[in-house]
Amino acid sequence: MKAIHIIPLLLAVSALLLLTSTNVVTLFQGSHQIIEISGNGNNINCTSCHPQIADQLRRSAIHSNFKCEECHRLRQTAEGKTIVYAEHNASGIFAGNQSHAAYTPRCLDCHGGNGIYVNYTGETRKAPVAKAFNESNYGSDYSAHKQFVLDALNCNLSVGENEACIACHTNYSITIDYSYFWNVSYTKSGSSWTLANFNYNGTRTYSVSYSRTGAKHEFLNLNDIDCTKCHKNIYDALVNGTSDSPYNDLAHAPVEIDYYDSAAVKKDHDWPIDNYWGHTRYHYIPSTYRASWVNTTYCIKCHNVTRYADENPSDATTYNLNSVISDTNSTSVHAVEKIRCTTCHGYGKAKDPYSVISSSGYWGNENGHRAFMNQTESKARTFSGDLCMGCHEAAGHKGWEDGWCNGCHSYHGYYDCGGCHSDTYSYNISINIESEPSGNVSRS
Repeated sequence: MKAIHIIPLLLAVSALLLLTSTNVVTLFQGSHQIIEISGNGNNINCTSCHPQIADQLRRSAIHSNFKCEECHRLRQTAEGKTIVYAEHNASGIFAGNQSHAAYTPRCLDCHGGNGIYVNYTGETRKAPVAKAFNESNYGSDYSAHKQFVLDALNCNLSVGENEACIACHTNYSITIDYSYFWNVSYTKSGSSWTLANFNYNGTRTYSVSYSRTGAKHEFLNLNDIDCTKCHKNIYDALVNGTSDSPYNDLAHAPVEIDYYDSAAVKKDHDWPIDNYWGHTRYHYIPSTYRASWVNTTYCIKCHNVTRYADENPSDATTYNLNSVISDTNSTSVHAVEKIRCTTCHGYGKAKDPYSVISSSGYWGNENGHRAFMNQTESKARTFSGDLCMGCHEAAGHKGWEDGWCNGCHSYHGYYDCGGCHSDTYSYNISINIESEPSGNVSRS
């Protein structure tokens, strides 16, 4: 009798096993058909699991001809690191050490060191090096994005410093929060041009959200990298300025104040758009081209003079670009360099203003001006630039533009201007300069 009761139970269990076993077999059908990997090529289809990455690479401006293995089966990096993968060959089956099948690369694995790496086929290839970043400790401090690269090391979104690379070089979306000072203030003491009471005050913040396709395997053409999307405060300062003059004050764009207006030699202390050599002033952006030039021509004029000279060879005939290049470090940086005004305008540099100041009116005071510039060298680059811009923004010289000649050519004008342009009239002048994008300047 007990055996009779067991039979229905066995039938039920058998049906359940059959049902579940059928599903498992269907799900993993062919799971024991091992792919041959003893050949030189890779017979495993990576894109069957990563189709979206293959699609990104197809749309990529560079690296679109790369197979997955070019980066992810790298054998030796440009910095000399050897990577051994799991392998099955005529001698047997061997486990990998650093990687089993695929390696997550750093961009500097190919673009660091000397740029020479060994790819998945054993071929020695050369990639363009990221200058400065290919050096120990990521090069010198004049490399503008060095801190960005160092900060990327503390992120865990990608390997090594890759976050910094893909932020500029791919269609990855990014959000960056900036925090910097609100304004600087200082006192220019008497006729000695002594910098005193220097302070930076408050905190200005802004957040940049740069939404793109999010594809970090979709590499951009170098000409499509938009610096101003991250440096929006500078874009606003250069394109929009502070509405207060015909030049919109143009914070970040220094005016060149001349004693001589043009070939007619009108002595009105003007700052004309064009200079004596017949081309637009080096620092000035005509309003017609302002929005389009800021991300291209204007930025690299100062921050990568070598590239600017290469792209604008005709300018070298009217502006001593070779000498400016020798003043800078632009031949040694990856994209752009950090500069001071004195990088080109310091003592003995190509655009040393000493000789110009000596003939720029009754109160040139070139020695005092140089003494003041020397004192700015001890300040951070951003402070040094703002100290210069305190005088060299159009906002600081509105008298002529308003048609109010007495602003400069009267006792009141002497009182206003003499604080900087007099060797003998001894009193203090206090200056307050807001950071970009407003760049407002006030004096008392």
